[in-house]
Amino acid sequence: MKFRALTPLCFGHAHAVFPGKDFADIEGADIAKGTLNGVPAVMPGMWGDHLGVVDLQLSNDSGKWQVTQAKAEARPIYDIANKKSLAAEDSKLVETLKADHDATRQFVSKPIGKSADNMYSYLALVQDDPTVQVVNNAQKAYVEHYIQGDPDLAKLPVLSAAAPFKVGGRKNDPASYVEVEKGQLTFRNAADLYLYPNTLIVVKASGKEVKEWLECSAGQFNQIDPNSTKPQSLINWDGFRTYNFDVIDGVNYQIDVTQPARYDGECQMINANAERIKNLTFNGKPIDPNAMFLVATNNYRAYGGKFAGTGDSHIAFASPDENRSVLAAWIADESKRAGEIHPAADNNWRLAPIAGDKKLDIRFETSPSDKAAAFIKEKGQYPMNKVATDDIGFAIYQVDLSK
Repeated sequence: MKFRALTPLCFGHAHAVFPGKDFADIEGADIAKGTLNGVPAVMPGMWGDHLGVVDLQLSNDSGKWQVTQAKAEARPIYDIANKKSLAAEDSKLVETLKADHDATRQFVSKPIGKSADNMYSYLALVQDDPTVQVVNNAQKAYVEHYIQGDPDLAKLPVLSAAAPFKVGGRKNDPASYVEVEKGQLTFRNAADLYLYPNTLIVVKASGKEVKEWLECSAGQFNQIDPNSTKPQSLINWDGFRTYNFDVIDGVNYQIDVTQPARYDGECQMINANAERIKNLTFNGKPIDPNAMFLVATNNYRAYGGKFAGTGDSHIAFASPDENRSVLAAWIADESKRAGEIHPAADNNWRLAPIAGDKKLDIRFETSPSDKAAAFIKEKGQYPMNKVATDDIGFAIYQVDLSK
């Protein structure tokens, strides 16, 4: 992309760092100078971990200022992995924000309930997971209560769709995983389980659309060659955003990763004859493609229109409540009713077993922590073994999908 009369360029959203080694092969990028086609450019990472700095050298020519030299850099100011600041505090700024900061900390520290087990997202991209399960449980319960007495909606079965939000960032943050410990839960924990200020929306979708919705979600996986013994990466990090990997609870299904993806990362059809979703059932029977369902989701998904069954024409009702507030309320209600929540995954989905006589080397990335290793050993649905650590810091696990 060429720019005219543009100085400088500050951009973001991708949670990446420019200038940085990940962009060294981009045409027009000068990593040493921090420019794109000669224009100083900076993208300062995420969550305040970098400070974008642009230095411009100016000259005054007959009353007009001109840029004669320019350089940009992204300075590291916070070590996310070790949760340590690399920059000194500004005492005046700290004092100015103290009252609001203290009030926020007090609010998010308010107890809302208890959990009988830990909730970690280390395996959320490869198997059913407690951090997604509790969100779906909360959304489903909310909708089932809301539609009571409605003559049109109450007769429809309720499903719920939720995606993992903290599973390594965009494969750039080995520390970005949900880590909610068992015991007392606070609103901070609810916000960790559900990061975004989305509101709960319910769409009306057919059984056929539910399947296509799941087919789009299954684009999160690379195609695995069942005849190759070479290392094969399972997660499609480059072509698919993990926050689009919806798990739909209320149905059961398997994902066959030996098949090509039916949709790309934008839910555009790329292989009309491909089908990854297998054995999709509702109440123990093959789902009726013509049956109608209510699907609880969020405003981003419901109004986005990318996924089958979404878009304005599918909206059944829009709740004023945020999804994470719905989750916090469910935790409180369940804790009051049963003493604590039990966040075990119900295993309504799994990766389909891969038959064959070849020993495959299928790999995925996750947290490198000892806590993650212990969790994987205890909770892994398939045999998994750590085989390496990549240059970013992610642990690489080999997973056996023959079983």
